[in-house]
Amino acid sequence: MDLSPGDVETDLIDLSRLSLAMLYRCDESVLADSVKTLLRQVDRPRANLGGNGPPGRVD
Repeated sequence: MDLSPGDVETDLIDLSRLSLAMLYRCDESVLADSVKTLLRQVDRPRANLGGNGPPGRVD
């Protein structure tokens, strides 16, 4: 299933319209909150193991 960025609910900043060159030139303070959130999610991923509820921790 393909979803457009507007269809995905997230707290992260939308970078879909930025090239890598533009991203490289961005002020780091603008991206800081999203980077912290993303790294926390990478460190502690969640998975939906079935059921109808939201994803839960698998650790």
